[in-house]
Amino acid sequence: MAPAPSTVIKLKRTTTAAAVPTTNDLEDGEIAVNITDKKVFVRNGGSIITVANFNESAVDLTSIGSNLLPTTTTTFDLGSSSKRWRDLYLSGNTIDLAGATISSDGTGTISISASGATLPLNSNVLISGAVTKTIALAGADGSPVQAVPFFTAAGGIVNENTKLDFKADPDKIVANFTLSTGTTLGSEQGSTLFFF
Repeated sequence: MAPAPSTVIKLKRTTTAAAVPTTNDLEDGEIAVNITDKKVFVRNGGSIITVANFNESAVDLTSIGSNLLPTTTTTFDLGSSSKRWRDLYLSGNTIDLAGATISSDGTGTISISASGATLPLNSNVLISGAVTKTIALAGADGSPVQAVPFFTAAGGIVNENTKLDFKADPDKIVANFTLSTGTTLGSEQGSTLFFF
């Protein structure tokens, strides 16, 4: 005699996202499943109760024994603008940001590859102890330049008009330059206006 075929029992179910059964859909104690949302519901008297809810964002990751990889590249984020992680502790020495790397030699010194970092104007570099100096900019020809506030007599020598890039080049002479005190410097005075 052939064995009886196994009986397949299927619960009430839906594949519609966010669908929840009503008390008209279930008898008291009856179970329903939302396959898309991965939720299990049961009717308890006049209420529908969620008895299981698989929330991927709440998966316990306190112990990971392998690489943590997304299922699809460049698709998912780690945190968000409103839900941020706090500190990041790494034992390696490189962070790769789409090919641009930030690396450390283990002594606290960080170097940035490729074309470097974009820093705010007049950023400083630490010389020693607490002594800092403004980082010089590079001009079109690669020589160092310093962005200097430029004031005009029309502005009352109070409000900065713009910034001018001055090169550390002794051959460049500025004639009839007015200081904030009102004193005029001419080329005949042979004054050093800028030095850095």
